Amino acid sequence: MRKKDYECYINDLFKISPSMRFVYGKKDKEALAHIENSYTEKYRLLEKKIYNKYKKTNDIELKQEIENNLFYDKHKLYLLLFSSYTNMLIDFNYANDNIYPKNSKAKKSRIKDFDEIIKSAIERAKEGLKENITYPKIIIKKFLKQIKPLTEYKYLYDFIKKEYYPYCRNEIGLCYIKEGKEIYKNIIRENIGYLDLSPEKIHNIGLSFDLKPVKSKITYKSRQELFKDCQEKAKHIFKNIISKYFHYIPKKPFIIVPVPKVLEKNSALGYYNDIEKKVFVNLSYYYEIDKNEVYSFIMHECMHYYHFEYMKHLKVPAYKMYSYSNIALVEGFAHYMETYCEDYDDTNNSMSLLRKLRLIVDTGINYYGWTYKQAFNYLNKYLPNKKTDNINEIDRYICMPGQSLSYLIGRLHIIKLRDAYLNEKKGDIKDFHRDLLIEGLASFTTINKKLNYSIVDDDA
Repeated sequence: MRKKDYECYINDLFKISPSMRFVYGKKDKEALAHIENSYTEKYRLLEKKIYNKYKKTNDIELKQEIENNLFYDKHKLYLLLFSSYTNMLIDFNYANDNIYPKNSKAKKSRIKDFDEIIKSAIERAKEGLKENITYPKIIIKKFLKQIKPLTEYKYLYDFIKKEYYPYCRNEIGLCYIKEGKEIYKNIIRENIGYLDLSPEKIHNIGLSFDLKPVKSKITYKSRQELFKDCQEKAKHIFKNIISKYFHYIPKKPFIIVPVPKVLEKNSALGYYNDIEKKVFVNLSYYYEIDKNEVYSFIMHECMHYYHFEYMKHLKVPAYKMYSYSNIALVEGFAHYMETYCEDYDDTNNSMSLLRKLRLIVDTGINYYGWTYKQAFNYLNKYLPNKKTDNINEIDRYICMPGQSLSYLIGRLHIIKLRDAYLNEKKGDIKDFHRDLLIEGLASFTTINKKLNYSIVDDDA
């Protein structure tokens, strides 16, 4: 049987990207011992050659990806480096010690490769200064603080402090770089699964909600108390939720572990890592997270875990799981599943409130040019007990523009898909979840077609 364009495309990328092969579970020597330097001109030209090879494909998912990659290359977004929200040095050191094989020879080889990557990143950062494409000073200042203890990268610290930081921009929004608003529109389209929603419309969707501060506030006394509650909630979800809404029940329960302390300041409240097959909980948030919202929080993270396990059970091809990139399906599905928590109250849940506020603040910063103070004051007005989290949220909107919109926009669209599916009596809720997830992480362009869903003046 002839391979499809997307499979051929991935195989071509495998030839130049050992780290991509590793994500796919390949165990060849190069995948284990090397990391490609994607910041070199040679690598970028190899990528563009592959993109151009498949530009005329009829595969809508591949066409969207190639158009995106060429758009970002044209607008030189590869020059945006050194983010404090997802610090490349901290992430590499953690992965090298905990995710990749511990073979000392391979480990040293990866360190050597990464050293070359950093040197190339410095050259790209110099180019970025000439093009006025940088992160804001407030982000780079935090990045400097994070990497100062990493003495092996002192040469990077010195460059950032002396040659880069003084010339970074003061404004925080993506709209302040050249053609920033057009770039942001494109980033949004990708992050929301290619739904037809402008920044203005998303901003107004956020404003349309009846926004009110959450009334209750009961926090944890210790890290251990939070961790124990998360474990208990995960057991409950495994035993009582899965069989009620899905055809497939995994053999093993969810694995809940603490975020390693070295990553706590560089991480959100929680995340799922499919390579490690674990749900991570950031216990440093124990004094901010409300006990009443932990159930929906852990439901969200467990659903990421289940989502990948279910796709594997459905024998979804690997490229549809690891290369398709509909973040609004990934985060939207997990957020949507929160509504199945017993006694879920969407109007009095600070996590749900935050997702609504993100539509306003992310677009406020990156499209309307809000200042850091404006953004913080807006979040703090509705979430006054989450000052640390609010700061991390704003850093996220700066470093990862548009990504935070995927949660609520995805959830709203999935609910529309579900209601249409059930109203048309195509199957029950278990059938809907199977048909929603069977195309992997495909865009809503593909999923709408799969579910025979037509959009008429859709607002999510």
